[in-house]
Amino acid sequence: MEEPSARQLNSPQGLVRADAVSIQEPEVLEVSPEEVPHLLDYWDVILKRRWVVLACLVVVFATVAIGTLKQKPLYQGDVQIEIDPEPPSVVNFREVVNVSPIDIEAYQQTQFKILQSRTLADRVVQDLQLYRYPEFYQGRSLFGLIKSNPVQLPPSSDAPPDTSADYYRNAVSHFMDVTDVSPVRNTNLVDVTFRSENPELAARIANKLADEYINENLQIKYDETMRASEWLEGQLAKLQVKVEQADDRLAEYARRNSIVFINDKQNLANAKLAQVQTDDLKAQNDRYQAQALYSLVAAGKSDDVPGIIDNRVIQDLEEKKADLERQYSDLILTVKPEYPKAVQLKKQIDTLQKSIDRQKAAVVKNIVDQYHAAVSHEEYLNKAVEQAKKEVNEIADKTITYNILKRDADSNHELYDGMLQRMKEAKVAAGLKASNIHIVDAAIVPKRPVRPRVLLNLALGVILGLGLGIGLAFFQEYLDKTLKTSDDVEQLLRLPSLGVLPRFFLNGHGRTHEESLVPLGDHGHSDAVAPAIQRSPEAVEAFRSLRTSILLSASPVPRLILVTSALPSEGKTTTAVNLGATLASLGSKVVVVDCDMRRPSCHRSTGVENNPGFVRCLTGHVGLQEAVLPVPGVANLYVIPCGPIPPNPAEVLSSPLAAELLRQLRAQFEYVLVDSPPLLSVSDSRILATMTDAVVLVTRAHSTPYDLVRRARSLLYGTGARILGVALNDVDLHQGGLGYEQYKYGYGYGYVASDNASEGHGGPQD
Repeated sequence: MEEPSARQLNSPQGLVRADAVSIQEPEVLEVSPEEVPHLLDYWDVILKRRWVVLACLVVVFATVAIGTLKQKPLYQGDVQIEIDPEPPSVVNFREVVNVSPIDIEAYQQTQFKILQSRTLADRVVQDLQLYRYPEFYQGRSLFGLIKSNPVQLPPSSDAPPDTSADYYRNAVSHFMDVTDVSPVRNTNLVDVTFRSENPELAARIANKLADEYINENLQIKYDETMRASEWLEGQLAKLQVKVEQADDRLAEYARRNSIVFINDKQNLANAKLAQVQTDDLKAQNDRYQAQALYSLVAAGKSDDVPGIIDNRVIQDLEEKKADLERQYSDLILTVKPEYPKAVQLKKQIDTLQKSIDRQKAAVVKNIVDQYHAAVSHEEYLNKAVEQAKKEVNEIADKTITYNILKRDADSNHELYDGMLQRMKEAKVAAGLKASNIHIVDAAIVPKRPVRPRVLLNLALGVILGLGLGIGLAFFQEYLDKTLKTSDDVEQLLRLPSLGVLPRFFLNGHGRTHEESLVPLGDHGHSDAVAPAIQRSPEAVEAFRSLRTSILLSASPVPRLILVTSALPSEGKTTTAVNLGATLASLGSKVVVVDCDMRRPSCHRSTGVENNPGFVRCLTGHVGLQEAVLPVPGVANLYVIPCGPIPPNPAEVLSSPLAAELLRQLRAQFEYVLVDSPPLLSVSDSRILATMTDAVVLVTRAHSTPYDLVRRARSLLYGTGARILGVALNDVDLHQGGLGYEQYKYGYGYGYVASDNASEGHGGPQD
């Protein structure tokens, strides 16, 4: 890092730059890539929070153990019941007792709830007088661990119980709590269990519960059928009255309107009309036949009339006439017509002809008479048809009302017959004891208790305690936003980890704040070592590791180093003094400058007087050489205390003389360590960061939130400072689970002689 020129220090822009804070964080060098958490990381968290895990385990395990051991043994009575969704079809009256086969699951769930109902529990409790047993009437609290007797105890006699008393309510409630119903999958079977402290009582109650359930199911069916039967009887009486009234109205109307039925579908008027229509059709046929013969006669074709042609008498007469005419023709061939025999034959022929004419005339007259008779008969039947139709139409008009009355009567008859049939079926069903529920396996007296399961409960207590403890440990770890390890520094801050400083004691009197240190000039000895100088092997090796990291962090090696922190009380002064001691052990001249002009502590940490101080040098009252004081017990290590606290530290440090003095110290000493105030509290450290070669951030493990350290890092980057890395302070190397085993090994192995040697030389030596 180049030293600032005098022009830059004297210019206002330089001062402004020293106090400026960049809002945007500059690009940070990637120190280590993001890594997926390893199982060992989770194990480290558990080891670190082991006391939380153990506390949860002990509390949960003890609670489960006490609760388990305090429980009395419980025996379980098991009874298996078959619940058939389809009841036996012993009668046809299914409307009363039928169970719909559509929703079988709903039916089964309903039966399960009935098995666990308060009504059934109340019946069993009263029948077996369970309210007299202490395990039933006692009240329970805290998951049944605490039992208490009610104010009013059950009566000793056989007097009926007071159902509103606490002992009875407790008995019913306890009965319902210890009763379990478990359906067997893919079957109609259900397991009903009951738990009691008495094995005989457990089996007895389970069987009683099954019996009462079956009886209740039968009673429900009986009550339903009886109610249906009673309702049907009432409806039958009303229907019977309606049937009689309908029949009376129908008969009265038929009589009043002269409606007489041959059968259910035909009355006399319809029958008469049908008969007249049949006769009329026949008369029309007869008239058609007679008219056909009459038309031949009227046309002069009487010889063609079938009655003449087919007449046997006329045929005989025609034959005789033909025979006589043949004889007459033969005779007149030989004699004259006047011949007597010829005249006689002629007379016979004429006589036969007259007979034939009379016969034909009679046939013709008969045809004419038949025709006129057929016409008259047809006309008569036509009039009869019309009259019958008129009567039928009149009756049809009356039949409409008749049919309405008849339908009403028929429907009343059907309804009456149906209800009568159902009433008979209901009475039959009420007397039947068929049930769709029966016991498959009755409960037997158990030999072993089912609760408490000591080993299972204790195992669950261990698992639950460990789970709760581990969960709480990880939750605490999630809420812990502090830096704990070097990996946290590199992953969360993206800065190099310069070293891990162990938790140590000051002055050998326990862990002490820097403010409580007393300078050696007041109460110490001349050969004593500075209070903050560490002599334990772990602490000495930790600061040596820090020294090595700083010396190897950059090239060229920074000589003017600012030691600061994000918050107060993070050990930056002690770190600066001990870092100076380890640098001085290499033979280099090192000076520690106390620039914390608000709460100076270097003089207490090194055991020197706070006089004359760096402030007097800045004000020009004392020379720089007079302010440099040697640190007791440590060769080559010097300190410049703060001196009197000025009223305006930031203005004093911003003066060009401050930078000039630091430059002079850099020329006189090989290493200059500047102790400064916290970055987030005041702006002094940012001013000093512009005057130094590099900055070392000190943070306290398990104390400082990393987001505040990020803020401090941003402030330093805003000033253009060069951050060498972070020193993680106050680390408990003896705390397991954080990956400090390698540090313990390195710090504690083979350095006892070194510790003794350092005491002999008055400070830590390599």
